[in-house]
Amino acid sequence: MRAERVVDPGEVYHRDISWIEQCQVLVAEVSTPSHGVGYEIAYALERGKPVLCCFRRDVRVSKMITGNDSPTLRVGTYTSPEEALALVDRFLGEAA
Repeated sequence: MRAERVVDPGEVYHRDISWIEQCQVLVAEVSTPSHGVGYEIAYALERGKPVLCCFRRDVRVSKMITGNDSPTLRVGTYTSPEEALALVDRFLGEAA
């Protein structure tokens, strides 16, 4: 995080967009609100990329995520790191 503070915003934008363009799927942990992550999720969905949004079961998440009915979006909750990894494994198996 410290290194990220000195990176030019334009450089961050182009780097992250390039990563999304190159990826086959996007996995986002959305327990903590983030405009940037929301933007990345929308960008990936608009390009038809499968997206998994996972979050801790005891956390309220934006209705923009939980209410999104995009056919390429999956939303899942977890209570432990093992459950989170199982969600990701299942998602990657479905997306393959």
